[in-house]
Amino acid sequence: MLVLVHRGLLRWLQLTPPREAALALAQHAKPALVVSREAPGRRQVGRSFSHRARGVWEYHLFGDALDLGYAHASLALPLLEETERYMFAEFRHFVPSVLARAALKTAVLFRYRHLLDGVSTDLRTEMTALAGSQPDPFGDFLPIYHRIQFYHALHDITQSLEHSPFLGCTAFAAGATATPTGHLILGRNFDFEGPPIFDRDKAVLFFHPQGKLAFASVGWAGMVGVVTGINAMGVYASVNAMRTTDNQVSGVPVSLLIRQVMETAKTLDEAIEILRSQPVMVPDLYLLGDGKSAEAAVVERSPTRFVVKRSRGTLPVANHSESPEFANDPENSRLRDELTSGARLTRLREVLAERTGAIDAPGALAILRDKRGPGGIELGLGNRRALDALIATHSVVVDATEMILWVSKGPHALGSYVGFDLRAALRGEDRPVPPDLPTDPVLDSPAHRAYIEAEQALAESRAQQTASQPVRAVEKARQAVAHAPRHVDARKHLADLLWPVAPQEAAAQYQVFLTLSPPYRKDIRQAEERVRAAELSRAKTGR
Repeated sequence: MLVLVHRGLLRWLQLTPPREAALALAQHAKPALVVSREAPGRRQVGRSFSHRARGVWEYHLFGDALDLGYAHASLALPLLEETERYMFAEFRHFVPSVLARAALKTAVLFRYRHLLDGVSTDLRTEMTALAGSQPDPFGDFLPIYHRIQFYHALHDITQSLEHSPFLGCTAFAAGATATPTGHLILGRNFDFEGPPIFDRDKAVLFFHPQGKLAFASVGWAGMVGVVTGINAMGVYASVNAMRTTDNQVSGVPVSLLIRQVMETAKTLDEAIEILRSQPVMVPDLYLLGDGKSAEAAVVERSPTRFVVKRSRGTLPVANHSESPEFANDPENSRLRDELTSGARLTRLREVLAERTGAIDAPGALAILRDKRGPGGIELGLGNRRALDALIATHSVVVDATEMILWVSKGPHALGSYVGFDLRAALRGEDRPVPPDLPTDPVLDSPAHRAYIEAEQALAESRAQQTASQPVRAVEKARQAVAHAPRHVDARKHLADLLWPVAPQEAAAQYQVFLTLSPPYRKDIRQAEERVRAAELSRAKTGR
């Protein structure tokens, strides 16, 4: 009886494609996929095509909602399948119990049963075509249409998690008075600590929706929504996660809200009003810009509060608000003081001040790649207090006035930045391809090679710890610290492993850890407490 009730509940909670869209897709003309022989890697479906000629995936999608969804799925199918296999493997690894996965699924389905209430018919139709034009290997867990909805709300669903993979983004705008040309220059690190595939196979998607504005979105294959984008009118939008006390379970997922900005907003004012007019589930910071006026704005938005800051100078954005409207919000304060947002915003203001009046595309790139802490203090590579913590899934520089977009080739923000002329890609103008921005010298440095070796040893140590192999775990942790002595995560991991068995040695490691500008206050407090405990123990025993 309970099984039947559970099945009935799941059926009731299931998000299904609009009936009209499903019927239209069944009757929709489906052009064949053509793989080019002359241009290796180029795939075409009707007017839409994709390729990876310059190290970054490009998708050029044309037509109505059904055309867009069908072409998107057809062109990106290998990547869509690989991504889902990886994500489900990770899910099973971290939640090995079948019963636990079922319980978790039911709870999430119930909490977000109104996920589509604010989503437009066109977007539901596009996602119907995206879902219905690919196989469904995990349909026994959840039908593909419903999974796609959840993927597009991943930002919103994970926002309240202490270690949300999105709480590390940094962005800025330099308007007319801060640049030598009077252009609007923007920079953005999308720090998403997710699967490596999102960095390795990042994509620039050029959408040409019928009857709406064309736009470029930087993200990954299968992404209908937008987290970083600029449209044919030079309106830019990106999102940084925020945290406040007033979350809710209904509203428009943020990536789909920015999609609405991209395909309809012709000015900065229109972009602001779209964000104001729609309900949201979670708080966020939106960086907006208009290349025509060379003006930018930061919208600080929660489900119940809305603040706008505009400037033709510089606007820095991390993950917390400093507006009076959010001053007394404990979650906003905790994010600023306990995590890394406060340090990153302080450092970002410093480097912007140093360059104000001379911020061009190369200067913007130098800011995004800054690896020091507040006051210019040296940090070990990968420290989350840095603007460039070597975790950006994508990083972009934009000249919104000249309509040029540069996207990091990877890894993270270290590789060269591929240039895209948006007037050519979105408006069809005949202009030369802009030159790429150079590779970070750190990429081929001994320090970076040591960091990669430390990361590998650290991952192996954690795997040995999970496998209840403490001796091997400590051995690998020592190797990680030996490779990169300033690797703050490796140092703390080694100290944590040693604490139960060798507290005095662990205390020595914690003392070194505390000199490395640790990113999280709770880790600092724990290390300080354990150092004091070790000192007391040594005083009592005399050794």
